[in-house]
Amino acid sequence: MKNAITRNSREPQIASAEVIPTDTMQLRTDDGTGVNLDQMINDAINDRPDMVQTRIDLTNRDITKKSARNALLPTTDLFAFFGGSGLAGDPTSTSVCGSPLAPPPPNCIASNTSFGNAFGQSVHNDNPDYGVGVQLSIPLRNRAAQANQVRSELEYRQAQLRMLQLQNQVGIEVRNAQFAVEQNRARVVAADKGRTLAQQSLSAEQKKYALGASTNFNVLQAQRDMTQAEVTLVAAMTDYEKSRVELDRVTAKTLARLNIAIDDAVRGEVHKAPSVPNVGPSPAATDNQQMNPPAQNAPQPVPAPAPEPAPQQPETK
Repeated sequence: MKNAITRNSREPQIASAEVIPTDTMQLRTDDGTGVNLDQMINDAINDRPDMVQTRIDLTNRDITKKSARNALLPTTDLFAFFGGSGLAGDPTSTSVCGSPLAPPPPNCIASNTSFGNAFGQSVHNDNPDYGVGVQLSIPLRNRAAQANQVRSELEYRQAQLRMLQLQNQVGIEVRNAQFAVEQNRARVVAADKGRTLAQQSLSAEQKKYALGASTNFNVLQAQRDMTQAEVTLVAAMTDYEKSRVELDRVTAKTLARLNIAIDDAVRGEVHKAPSVPNVGPSPAATDNQQMNPPAQNAPQPVPAPAPEPAPQQPETK
């Protein structure tokens, strides 16, 4: 954890800093055990990023398939153009006005032509140029286009198959995650009852020892069972929290549960603060305190009873 949030975790201050978790492990009512399984699977298929990416890829494949199919069809192009041109330069004897072979005005040109004359002719449309045409292309045995069309069809079908496989995989992951949450929840309940039983057994054994009806071995054995029951409870709670986080991941509910919006990250402006369960606001730096979970969410720990001192047994003669 220190390596993830710092650049150098080997600094003395960072190495000696204590890491105090602010989250508390407890059973929750909104862990997904009471939600309809089919509804969870549908929400996961609609919201998971990998499913969204697969649908986008399928749409692109469909566009490519249509483009390859259109390449096999005849094409018709209609075109038209209009323009004006100007002539300049050294004229010949057949075009200069006044020559025997020159045409009459205004079809003849003066002997002195320049860029200005050519520009004026193009502006006044003295020499227009225009045309209209139709171009028809009919593909005959276009093997390259046929190969592209067949390949695009196969790629589109493969994308459809991948999407169906991913949907089945999402359904399996959601079912397994929900089953794991239910099983781990039952383990937590059983482990909590086991700890209660071990605590009662330890208390009874201590009372018997205080009255001289038990031995140190029995008390130590009850303390060992109490410790083992607490370890089992902590392990069960840890597995329960992991399974609950996994269920949020496979159903794409992690960001929504923590009140995190991707749009705020894209814009770089946070309009609403994230809501992390069991984590309070950070105190002032001068207080030199760690964040504590809210009092209403923190479970009340049950302290283990301390062993009572053994009474002195009267000596038997």
